[in-house]
Amino acid sequence: MESGKVKDVVCGMTIDPATAAGSSVYQGETYYFCGTSCKVKFDADPARYLAPPAPAPSTSTSTSTSTGTSTSTSTGT
Repeated sequence: MESGKVKDVVCGMTIDPATAAGSSVYQGETYYFCGTSCKVKFDADPARYLAPPAPAPSTSTSTSTSTGTSTSTSTGT
């Protein structure tokens, strides 16, 4: 991130606090926003935007039958 720039915690945009569309103070910390819509969203639920991201779900692709055996299909050429 460029020196003097901050990240809008709602949309992730990098902005200059001097030209930010708005700011809010939450728990003693000042947050800056690219637009009024991001500020409104943050003000409605600050914890939502400051909480650590949830872990990504597992992307396992294996399948099995109800009897516990694996199934596969092949075609001859």
